[in-house]
Amino acid sequence: MEEWYREASMLLDKARRLRGDEIVALRYFIENVSVGTLRAEMDLSRKGVSEPKRVIEKLVELGLLEKGEYSYSLSLPLRMLRARRGSIKI
Repeated sequence: MEEWYREASMLLDKARRLRGDEIVALRYFIENVSVGTLRAEMDLSRKGVSEPKRVIEKLVELGLLEKGEYSYSLSLPLRMLRARRGSIKI
């Protein structure tokens, strides 16, 4: 089994324990993959996420997202899994 696949499996286990705003945010990034910082916060706020920045930071801490200079992205193992499967169910 490839290393990225093992990492993706571990991240999916973490993702399945998310609730509320965290799951809304992760599903947003699964759909959009990489989004500018301000756009992500605005979009998540429109989706009803009460503290988008805090929620995004939590997902970064968990390794589910990566923080770039001006953007957030789905983590590399999850991007690779999405590319192979076409989608990720959480």
